[in-house]
Amino acid sequence: MNTNDDFQVLKVKDIMERLGIGKDRAYALMKSKSFPSTQLGKTYFVTTVKFEEWLEANAGKNVNL
Repeated sequence: MNTNDDFQVLKVKDIMERLGIGKDRAYALMKSKSFPSTQLGKTYFVTTVKFEEWLEANAGKNVNL
């Protein structure tokens, strides 16, 4: 069963704040095939659950953008 957290989304600005990265790097991450984002028109977003899963799976790794 899905919880409300499954449907909360993070946009580029949220990724910038959470990871402490700039706008260009945040967009590069969102466009990366290894990142679980979705594009709707010109807007990129990722659910909080998928972001946290990705972050945990990549802990200790070097992510090149």
